[in-house]
Amino acid sequence: MKITWHRVANIIFGKEGIILRVIGTGSYLPKKIVKNAELEDKLGLEKGWIEQRTGIKERHFAINETPLDLALKAAEEALKDYDKSPQIVVAHSSTIEQGFPSMASMVSKGLGLNPVLAYDVVSGCTGFLHTLISSVSVMKNLKLDSMLIIAAEVLSSHIDFTDRDTAILFGDGAGALLVERVPSDEVILASDFGTDVKKAGDLIIDNLTGNVIKMNGREIFRFAVRTLGKSILKVLKAGNISIEELDYFIPHQSNARILASVNRELKIPEEKIISYIDSYGNTASASIPIAIDKAAKEGVLKDGNKVLLSGYGAGLSWSTLLIEWRTGEEEASCILESVFQGYSE
Repeated sequence: MKITWHRVANIIFGKEGIILRVIGTGSYLPKKIVKNAELEDKLGLEKGWIEQRTGIKERHFAINETPLDLALKAAEEALKDYDKSPQIVVAHSSTIEQGFPSMASMVSKGLGLNPVLAYDVVSGCTGFLHTLISSVSVMKNLKLDSMLIIAAEVLSSHIDFTDRDTAILFGDGAGALLVERVPSDEVILASDFGTDVKKAGDLIIDNLTGNVIKMNGREIFRFAVRTLGKSILKVLKAGNISIEELDYFIPHQSNARILASVNRELKIPEEKIISYIDSYGNTASASIPIAIDKAAKEGVLKDGNKVLLSGYGAGLSWSTLLIEWRTGEEEASCILESVFQGYSE
C-alpha cells in the first residue's frame, strides 16, 4: 500500500507525551455555489455590501444532501490510503437531522468500518477542535491507537433569509482527519479552551421557534475579539513560540472583520493566515478541517511548520491549539518506522 506522506502531521499533547500523527485529510463542499449577488437581491442589500462586511464572496449550499452525506464523502477521502478501521470515530455536527444513532455510527456503517467507539460531540463552531481535544483523552485512557474525526454542517437548512445578520454568513461543507497515536516523551503542543456559559443564548439553533439560526451579532463579535486574542497569546507563550516564529494561522472561518479586529493586536502577517472564507463562507465546525485539507493538498504546509488553530462559537466557547506539521519525508526515522510498521510501499 502507498502512504500519501504529504498529509502527515505530529500533534503532541500533555506532559505524558502523546503524539497524534495525521495520516489522512478529506473535505467535501456541495456543488451548488451561491454568490453574494443572489443574497443581496433577496435581502435588498446594495451590491458589495456582504463582501465589505464579511470578506465572503460566495458559499456552497447542499441540495438534497444531509450532514451525513457530506460527512461520508469527507471521511471516505481521509481514509482512501488506509486499509484498517480506525478504532475511534468521532463526529461533530450542529445540524444533524436525527437524535440517534450517532452520525459517527452511521458514517462507520456507511464506510464499512468497525470502530471500538463511535460517538458524536456538539459544540457549535468550536466543535472540531473540542472534538479533537476530547478524543485525545479517550484515546490515551483506553489505550487506543487510531481515530477518525469528522465535522459536517448543512447550515443552509437553518438560515432565516429575512435576517441579514445571519443569512449572509453561512455555507455548507465537511472536513475530516485520520490520525494514529505514537508514544513520546516530547511536548511541543500547547492548548487553551473554555466556555462562557452566561452568554450561551447569544448563538442558537432553536428547534422550538422555526429551527433557524439566531445570533446576537454584536455580542458574538465582542466575545470573539476579546477571547481569541488572549487565547492565542496564551498558547504561543505556553508553546514558547513568538508570532514571528509561527508559520501559519488557521482560524475558524467566520467573518473577516472579526479576524481583522483580533489581528490588530496580534499582527500576524497576512501571508501566514490560511483562510478560504471568501469562497466557502462560515461552515461552522467544518471550517478548520476543510482549511487544513485544502492547505495540505495545495502544498502550503511544509515539514516542520508551526501551525496555530483557533476558533470560537456556540456555548459561547473558544479553543486554540498549536501543532507542528510533518510531511513524513524522513521515512527512515524511528517514529515513522514504529507508526507505519506492517505497511508496505
